[in-house]
Amino acid sequence: MGTTLQQSLLQLGEKPEVLNITEPEEIVKIHRTFIEMGSDIVYSNTFGCNRHKMSDAGYSIEEMIQAALKNAKKAAEGTSAKVALDIGPIGEMMEPSGVLSFEEAYDIIKEQVLAGKDLADLVVLETMTDLYEVKAAILAVKENCDLPLFVTMSFEENQRTFTGCSIESFGRTVEGLGADAIGVNCSLGPIELYPIIERLSKNTRLPLIVKANAGLPDPVTNEYLLGPKDFAIAMKKIAELGVQILGGCCGTTPEYIKEMIAEVEGSPLKREIPLLQAAVCTPTQFVPINDVRVIGERINPTGKKRFKQALINNEMDYIIGQAVEQVDAGAPILDVNVGLPEIDEPS
Repeated sequence: MGTTLQQSLLQLGEKPEVLNITEPEEIVKIHRTFIEMGSDIVYSNTFGCNRHKMSDAGYSIEEMIQAALKNAKKAAEGTSAKVALDIGPIGEMMEPSGVLSFEEAYDIIKEQVLAGKDLADLVVLETMTDLYEVKAAILAVKENCDLPLFVTMSFEENQRTFTGCSIESFGRTVEGLGADAIGVNCSLGPIELYPIIERLSKNTRLPLIVKANAGLPDPVTNEYLLGPKDFAIAMKKIAELGVQILGGCCGTTPEYIKEMIAEVEGSPLKREIPLLQAAVCTPTQFVPINDVRVIGERINPTGKKRFKQALINNEMDYIIGQAVEQVDAGAPILDVNVGLPEIDEPS
């Protein structure tokens, strides 16, 4: 949708989501072209439709989301194509790196879900880079509607997201929170995404999604390097990993979808579903419980006067230093206990 809009309709500085109201027939036409090329699912033109990004749009979130979904539904009339409510990143860094709290992120996504749940067939969270934001978004979706949920994050060539999230942490966390399918989109082309989705396939039992860019952009012309045929050939290799849901992201057009379908049609789905062991993770660290694991327990004021005083004085450098010492000594997991009667903590 985004690439096609940039080529045909979108003016510099214009918000794509506003076009759902001002140019509905053009949006319907774009959706219909993708469906005619063989798309089974179309994403609504709502990627950035949240109150943080749309404060000056001139329309409410509900108006833009419902207009977008009605346009997509109109395009899908008479076909079996499904319409997904597309939700992208909020556009503000989460705490502690930024200022957006978990509760604020939840409320922003909740507003989008409530606006679209009665018109959409499913919900998609895409192009996410922060696992903390993903958690808030999944809860906002699961607690406010009963629609199927797809979740995709964007990984760099180092196989981590912009915020450092690992593939293993992504797979385990999102599956544990109840998503229905999981995968990757944007940032890279299908060739670069191959090792990433291969690794993800070993860390989740959920159906897999890949929406790749049309290769990488040329640094001089800024044009994407893969044409429709080359894109399709590369996507077939991804399909052979057992990926069930395939599509295109930046740089792809309806012609890319047509070529991809022709290339992958009939490919057998061969995927060995992994047997997942218990694990403990943060967004950046993943500890499989496949052996005896040491748990550092010194982050605890009980019987430790110096640590207790550090908590009272908010000496975080000392507390963090205690954590680092235990990690350096070989503890992959830390037990954190900072409860203290002398501290008046917020409820």
